[in-house]
Amino acid sequence: MKVFSILIPGLILIAVPPLAAANWWIETTGEDFTDGEYTASLYAADTGVAGDGAVQMIHWRDIDKDGNLDLVISNNRSRDTLDPGPAYHAYHYDNRAFVDSLFSYNGSGNLIVDYDNDGNLDIVLSAYDDALGATNINSRVYYGPGFDSASAKTFLTDQAMAVSAADLDKDGDLDLLFSNYAGGNASIYYQGTATPQNLACANNCGNAIADMDKDGNPDIVLAGLQAIIYYGPDFTSNDVIAGIDSLTDVTAADLDGDDALDLVFSAWGDSAYIVFGPDYTTVLELSTTESRGVSVADLNRDDELDIVFSNLAPPGSIYYGPDYGMIPSEPLMTHASMGNIIGDFDGNRTLDICFCNWAEDDTFDTYSYIYLGPDLTFYDSVLTHGAHISTTTDAGNPYDRSGTEIYVSSIFDAVDSVEWDSVLYTTVIPFGSGFILEVQTGNVPDPDTSWSEWLQVASGDTLPDSLASRYIRYRGTFTTDFLQAPRLEEVAISYPSEGDVAPENIISPLPEDVTRCDTRILIVQVRNLGNAAETFPVHCLLDSLGINRFDSTLMAVDVAPGDSAILIFGGMYCCPGETLWVITEFADDTFPGNDTLFAHLGPVAIQERTQRYELEFEVSPASQGFSVDYTLPANERIAIACYDVTGRTVKVLDEGMQRAGRHSLAWDGRDSKGQLVSAGIYFVRLETQTKTLTRKIVVVD
Repeated sequence: MKVFSILIPGLILIAVPPLAAANWWIETTGEDFTDGEYTASLYAADTGVAGDGAVQMIHWRDIDKDGNLDLVISNNRSRDTLDPGPAYHAYHYDNRAFVDSLFSYNGSGNLIVDYDNDGNLDIVLSAYDDALGATNINSRVYYGPGFDSASAKTFLTDQAMAVSAADLDKDGDLDLLFSNYAGGNASIYYQGTATPQNLACANNCGNAIADMDKDGNPDIVLAGLQAIIYYGPDFTSNDVIAGIDSLTDVTAADLDGDDALDLVFSAWGDSAYIVFGPDYTTVLELSTTESRGVSVADLNRDDELDIVFSNLAPPGSIYYGPDYGMIPSEPLMTHASMGNIIGDFDGNRTLDICFCNWAEDDTFDTYSYIYLGPDLTFYDSVLTHGAHISTTTDAGNPYDRSGTEIYVSSIFDAVDSVEWDSVLYTTVIPFGSGFILEVQTGNVPDPDTSWSEWLQVASGDTLPDSLASRYIRYRGTFTTDFLQAPRLEEVAISYPSEGDVAPENIISPLPEDVTRCDTRILIVQVRNLGNAAETFPVHCLLDSLGINRFDSTLMAVDVAPGDSAILIFGGMYCCPGETLWVITEFADDTFPGNDTLFAHLGPVAIQERTQRYELEFEVSPASQGFSVDYTLPANERIAIACYDVTGRTVKVLDEGMQRAGRHSLAWDGRDSKGQLVSAGIYFVRLETQTKTLTRKIVVVD
């Protein structure tokens, strides 16, 4: 006779288990990005293409992308000359050299911005009146890179004096705000709509857009006979700033460093004003002479903001921060300056000032002067015809006027504490710009001191286990030299899936109602108990004495965490005494023990869920061969077979659907033909739907 014995007990690995499933927090559409925190100088853009959004800067100024800052000067006087361009045109200068001109009757202001979000800068020109003095005329957007007049978009305005841009309604598109002097209002043209929303302000000469009350919505500040703040998002409520009037321009910046935006107004008469936030009741008067425009920047790089006024009565004025009481000993010569713009126009990494002069000099030509930094003692001149203003919006972060903007995302909730995995992000970073991404995690929904410090990451980095938490957010820092601007197009952060789905109920037929054989509609309910939306198969089997009389699978699609899904399988012929199985066949289920629900059909029905077991598999010698013992954590299909060392199947010991729990079977050492196997090494293998276990045995004489 033959004697059987175990030579090497234990597990032999013959398959690599699948990688753990991952969930992803992905932000990639304009809608995804809109709920973050950012200033009005950024916006969450949406191109209209599904999944195609970005966070990007609004203000950059290299129109032709040649590495030089461009300058557009609006002209509101006509001259019978073609030098440097025709009358009633705005002039485009690149590196202080004339490039081309764009038609605009008596131009009053302009803006360089990518209005249509196609990656090319466009030019917006506001118009004051026409050759006959009519005021109710069109302002225009010329689309880059060609700036074809035939395709220019027009906006009906009434003696428009200034224009600004922001995504005022946070729909992913830039909107335009025109200040109308004659109309007694400002007009918001939301992109895609033809009729403007008008905001009352008599003799409205200038405007600024910033989040004055820090509620996450851009607000509008109007400068006219009064100073009025209109609050977003609907701009129906407003505050009038007391104690100042007859205003010509406005800009916002944090002059005193208290993290609240202040307002600087130029004005008719001999005074301009600083109004300090956050309550806008404290006013500081500054001496000027019929000031017509104002800009703010850190001119001398001392980390304090400085103020530049354009005065109708020369000279131009600079007030240096932080006390704003010192004016340069050598005034800056101008000729009825109607506005100014600050930028690095000569490419030496210092700030210059362009004063746009309206009046002729002693040669009866009109020149605008560009004072060159850092000392501002020398100037270059560009020929213009009654220059009224250059760009009406100060570029840069509204708080410090730097080229740095910060976007802070919304907070993502993973439902449970998880070990965050990889961070991937997609950016466009032109030369001269930059971007860094940081993440922060915590276990309370509102960030506080218990949250981690911000951690800078590169795309593809894996987050350390020390950041394990329930909540996470990211912060993007954008930097630009105002030639080109970076954009963030997608952020994706992965974390392990804790998938757990389970059958919950047999809705129809009720097991106890099956009193006779009949066709009944099978309806079952399943639930997602995991931490992410899941799509998974639901398998229903009707067992009648070992024969499957009904076998059907449907998909539960995109079931949210905690939600249930009801699946209608259709007609099922069933009889009393049969067993109905409902199985959620989810490969990434971390708790497979609750994956099966079965019910015994009949008047005395039993409906139960399988107990919780761990997968076990042992083969041990017995008196007449081997005993094969195994435990299943869930009801599932199995196959148990014996193989020789060549991999040939000796005999299939068991296969088919088995309930969760403990099972045993015996192998008498015979092959599929009933012959005793010869002495040697054999393998007994248990295969389930998710795992394979093997035991090695030796048969000896």
